[in-house]
Amino acid sequence: MQKPVKKVTLFVIFICFLSALFYSYDLFIRVAPSVMTSGLETSLGIGATSLGFLSAAYFYAYVLFQIPAGIILDKYDCKWVISGAMFICMLGNFLFSIAPNYEMAILGRVLMGIGSAFGFIGAAKIAAMWLPTRFFSGFMGITSFIGIMGGLVADTVLESFVQHLGWRAGNNIFTYIGVGVFVLMFLFIKDSADYKEARQGKNKQTLMYQLKLLMIILKKYQFWVAGFVGAVLFIPINVIASLWGIDFIQSKLGVTASMAAWLNSLLFIGSAVGFIIVSFISAYTNRFRLMLVISACLMTLISVVLIYMPMPIWMFTILIILLGASVGPELLVFEIGKSLSPKGTTATSVSGINMLNNLLGAILLPLFGWILVHVALNPEHFQIRDYDYAMAMLPIMTVICIPLCMLLPKRISRR
Repeated sequence: MQKPVKKVTLFVIFICFLSALFYSYDLFIRVAPSVMTSGLETSLGIGATSLGFLSAAYFYAYVLFQIPAGIILDKYDCKWVISGAMFICMLGNFLFSIAPNYEMAILGRVLMGIGSAFGFIGAAKIAAMWLPTRFFSGFMGITSFIGIMGGLVADTVLESFVQHLGWRAGNNIFTYIGVGVFVLMFLFIKDSADYKEARQGKNKQTLMYQLKLLMIILKKYQFWVAGFVGAVLFIPINVIASLWGIDFIQSKLGVTASMAAWLNSLLFIGSAVGFIIVSFISAYTNRFRLMLVISACLMTLISVVLIYMPMPIWMFTILIILLGASVGPELLVFEIGKSLSPKGTTATSVSGINMLNNLLGAILLPLFGWILVHVALNPEHFQIRDYDYAMAMLPIMTVICIPLCMLLPKRISRR
């Protein structure tokens, strides 16, 4: 029987946009602590290491729920799963905003991580069921672009709210914005007709069968390599822009917090541009390994110059945009993971890659704070030499990444 042709209608574009909007909310709440570090430390009575763990609590929950989220999305109705996950994100953001102590703030971050675990893979699942296959990487690039805009909003709009309203009231505004997104998702997101039919057969599959498919994916070493490469290429967003970038920029350039937040936001702008460029290129080539090698080489070179060379603000501005743009090919690891996985396991394969992608962030965020505390001459006031030590993790990891890329398929097959 001939497979039905997928048509890109306005409705399809709209629900794909809604799923991408969820990922944007995910990125926003992920990086929000970066613009309120001093407020969090003062209000909750914590230091740099505890702040790193507070930010990373999101990642711990996010990583732990990636595989379950993928299995759930492959098995159940996306409307209920994605909408429910959005509600959990809103609840977490609300609890974080009103947290009277460190423990409540951690709980809020954990709930945000659980809900956000369904964000990116939810968008991937919607794309797989509604869009033609050749547009998959392109849509994931657009999703990444929209997601990065969430980080940009955190560094600009939220930073302004925090300055004028305080971190609690400023952050809580976005709980109510989340309510609006939740309502739209619940009203409009739905599974495609052919996917509903396929899922009826899938629902008869046992959990053991689902786990068997998962084991097929996890036994492939190239799947693990793809996840690690993606994780390294996403360090500028997950570790630097998400928490430590603003403080690093202030120490290096001696600028105000607002100016540092603006410069930090250029990482998001650069990566957004990189995602869009790569998403268009990926529609016409399947030589993903070459693009990943180029990305790792560029990131190594740019990061070394950016971190260790003294420079004026205009040069720093150019380089931080380029560093962000070099993140762009990271989105290709998701289609590599999808191509290595059994048919019908899109969400599971993407969730596996995304789990590995963010596991590294969960490790490096508190490690960055730990390095700062242990190399600092004055742990109460970090200097640029302290950040130089901590930031070294980026070029070291990208150098390791370059030969590992050669283990990936030279070209990928599209189904």
